[in-house]
Amino acid sequence: MDINRALINEADISKAAELLHSARQIIAIGVGGGSTITSQELQHRLFRLGYPVVSYNDGLLTRMVAATADANDVMVVISATGHTPIVVETAETAKQYGVPVIAITPSGSPLANLSDLVLPIVHKETDFIYKPSASRYAMLALVDVIAMELAVNHKRRSRDRLRRLKLALDTHRTGSDRQPLGD
Repeated sequence: MDINRALINEADISKAAELLHSARQIIAIGVGGGSTITSQELQHRLFRLGYPVVSYNDGLLTRMVAATADANDVMVVISATGHTPIVVETAETAKQYGVPVIAITPSGSPLANLSDLVLPIVHKETDFIYKPSASRYAMLALVDVIAMELAVNHKRRSRDRLRRLKLALDTHRTGSDRQPLGD
């Protein structure tokens, strides 16, 4: 995880937040295990802040969405390898229609090479097949960093929505007032 922490570039995070903040819609793409979960987590983090975001995980549907998006949208493509053909083809289609593409993927991968902005990850997988993939944690950490950047940069907007979310949850569940926002 220290390797991935060192890869975080504050200027790139700020640029990603600017693109996402001004997007008509945010399209989160992840096909496969950790990438699917991470794209869904991006949706879960950003809708709480009031951003129009949808996660797509079906390969054919991702292509369809890419073909109907335009330059007012932003696509965040998440791939642990950056080599999965359907993911690369989806990003290529989006680029064809002027959609800015942010990739959370290894630098130098086919996906990274065609993206407008790369938030790089490194995965050091081992031969021990029973261990969960470490790349999942690196991708999830970047989602948290992006969401935090958006929330802090737009505090008034975020504060009101998070307050409303907390109120809706606290009136529904019992327990202390220090529970997570949205379990």
